[in-house]
Amino acid sequence: MRPSTKLTPNDNPSKYVQEGYCIFRQQFTNKEMELYQQTLDNMLDCLRPGEKPQFMFEPHVGSQHWRTWLSLARHPKILDAVESVLGSNLVLILSHFIIKGTEDSMHVGWHQDQRYWLHGVEGDNLCTAWLAFNETNRQNGCMRILPGTNQPKLLDVNVKEDDGSTITTLEVDVDKELADTAVDIELHPGEFSLHDAYVIHGSDSNRSQDFRKIYTMRYADADTTRFTSEKWQIPFFLVRGEAMDTDFYIDLRPNKDLPEDQPDCMLVQKLRAGTYGKIPVDY
Repeated sequence: MRPSTKLTPNDNPSKYVQEGYCIFRQQFTNKEMELYQQTLDNMLDCLRPGEKPQFMFEPHVGSQHWRTWLSLARHPKILDAVESVLGSNLVLILSHFIIKGTEDSMHVGWHQDQRYWLHGVEGDNLCTAWLAFNETNRQNGCMRILPGTNQPKLLDVNVKEDDGSTITTLEVDVDKELADTAVDIELHPGEFSLHDAYVIHGSDSNRSQDFRKIYTMRYADADTTRFTSEKWQIPFFLVRGEAMDTDFYIDLRPNKDLPEDQPDCMLVQKLRAGTYGKIPVDY
């Protein structure tokens, strides 16, 4: 693993492979973000007592507003950025709101995303788009990345007890010398970053008086990634380019309309039956 001495955030896609991440500035205007902001705020307003906003998993499939989030996940501005680091054949595998409230002191421990999807996705060319809905900074717990830690290797993990608020239970040890190389991914609303599936990252708790609102969308290179659906709770979506077996995916390439009906899958079935644990009821 190569610690980086460069603490200035990387905004050059050509350095993505070296650094393990890249920031994309000035992407969505306030006007372009308006629908998404309003929809997310309405979802937060519907949270019931005891429900946690960080457990609004897979809104592009399971949410009442799934069409809105599925549309955003295939937006050309995001896909153009993802294509610049993964190539032209892209599959959407997951999405997730990582929203920090002000009362539960949730922090996200150092981890690798790759560790969390091994049961259905196998490959080394995957990334996460991390889109800001409000100002993200150290005060409200922005993401922190350890540049250059994106070697294609899974590190040993400490299994952390689920305390009811954390979203990371598989954390990696990071010594102080390496932690001191962390780069703060501070973003304005409508800006996003991309980070590699292996790069080590985490974040501190929210010390502000408002939500920290982030939407993450996870993508894979269709050419080099293997997918299995038996234990995967949602469909895989082909969002750009070509794939070996297009019948395996829901085809969501730019010339395709959004699905008429909410995709039927294990996640939706569990939500309708009221058997999916932490996900809010009315999200």
